[in-house]
Amino acid sequence: MKTSIHLALFALATLNVSLSAADSDDKLDAAKKLVERISEAQPPRETGGTRTPEQAIKEYKESGPASSYHLKFNPVPPPAP
Repeated sequence: MKTSIHLALFALATLNVSLSAADSDDKLDAAKKLVERISEAQPPRETGGTRTPEQAIKEYKESGPASSYHLKFNPVPPPAP
């Protein structure tokens, strides 16, 4: 996913200015540097938890008794005549 974002930003940066035979690689290098600066500014993404299933089971068992909150279900009244 990160690669596709980089490619999209790179494409946007390079498509705005068309290169001709007289142009040098300076514009391309500037576009690459812009993409690098944008990617460095983005914070790293969280990949999720690193607990194993065994650790999760152990933590669940050590967490104590269940809470005192319980859902109460009332019966549905019959339709009015």
